[in-house]
Amino acid sequence: MKISSRVDYALSCALRIADRFETKKPVPISYISEKERIEPDYAEQLLIKMKEAGILKSVRGSAGGYLLSRSPARITAKDILKAIEKDMIELVCSRKKGRRRNCAHLRDCKVKRLWIDLGEKIGLFLDKYTLKELLALRRRERNWAA
Repeated sequence: MKISSRVDYALSCALRIADRFETKKPVPISYISEKERIEPDYAEQLLIKMKEAGILKSVRGSAGGYLLSRSPARITAKDILKAIEKDMIELVCSRKKGRRRNCAHLRDCKVKRLWIDLGEKIGLFLDKYTLKELLALRRRERNWAA
């Protein structure tokens, strides 16, 4: 499984917002993009996906930005991954294109269970890590506050 840079950046953006959760003030995209050294347009794309998934709320206006929709203790790494990538593991046999039509095992696949189980295990693993816990780790980094 390959974790995309989009998921990694989205998690970092969410952690910047989580870092200011207690202030109850929206975090501007400009602040997030500056701290994470990513383009504001790119950050906004990720933030919109997380908003659509119910992780974030947005506030318009000059004092606008993004807020977490719930406590950092109630948002997991799995929530972020699913908001950005939708499927943690996309099974070949459930794709609309590609090998699926020609798969010799499509009707009676016994190996499919392996991929389903792996997806479930990854989901359980990622559910163990909340933004609160990840933020505590991130705050220990030398360049976090910079």
